[in-house]
Amino acid sequence: MGATEIKIARLRKGIQQKDFAKSIGIHYTMVSNIECRKMVANEKQREAIIGALGGDEADYFEQSGLAK
Repeated sequence: MGATEIKIARLRKGIQQKDFAKSIGIHYTMVSNIECRKMVANEKQREAIIGALGGDEADYFEQSGLAK
């Protein structure tokens, strides 16, 4: 599988992963795990990511909370 929609959107905005993580209050290793589909994002994490990137939850996440 290629890059997730989260990673694509973050890179389009020109934001490094560590800077993105800091801006949304999530440790960068968690952001990495979410982006790599190794971790299911909880509701708070999904809200923070969507708030920073814009769009809707369905743009970035499956119903399970796993990144698309």
